Amino acid sequence: MRRVGLIGGTFDPIHNGHVLLALFTRETLALDEVVFIPAADPPHKDSTHAQADQRMDMVEMAIAGVDGFSASRIELDRPGKSYTVDTLRQLHADYPQSTFFLIIGSDNVAQMSTWHDPFGIMDLCTVVAGKRLAEDADVDPALASRMRFIDTPLIELSSTHIRQRLQDGLAVRGMIPDSVECYIGVKGIYKPCI
Repeated sequence: MRRVGLIGGTFDPIHNGHVLLALFTRETLALDEVVFIPAADPPHKDSTHAQADQRMDMVEMAIAGVDGFSASRIELDRPGKSYTVDTLRQLHADYPQSTFFLIIGSDNVAQMSTWHDPFGIMDLCTVVAGKRLAEDADVDPALASRMRFIDTPLIELSSTHIRQRLQDGLAVRGMIPDSVECYIGVKGIYKPCI
């Protein structure tokens, strides 16, 4: 069985915390591959700031040259809300010889009880979260008992904070890959409101 990690999100923009979480998880769990899946219509957010194709471009730039990393349009090409459980069902149908590990940031651990069909998600994959912040999070015990927590470095980056810094004209070096920063500048994404 092929061991495949999945890391989803709006990636608006993708940042180095996403990439490092995927790297540490791949190494810790000996994953064959990690697939980044940008959400088209995220259920927990009203909208995205960058267009879907721009977010996909940024993901591809951020993971370019990283062995075992790839990106998928599975949610971008499917109409409607981007529910993780639907994506997992489709991946199981398309890749029956794979075992899936859903990689989530520690900030999502407490929110998982609000996701669409969280126990259905857990029936389809192993949910993996960074341990450091998750230990202190207010987590549904029934969900937490089915998660796998791993030690990861504390990486406190957020796309919201990065967007705000870009709008304020502040530096984001070290927070996002240089290629993504260049792309954002060329495309004029996250420009300050005038």
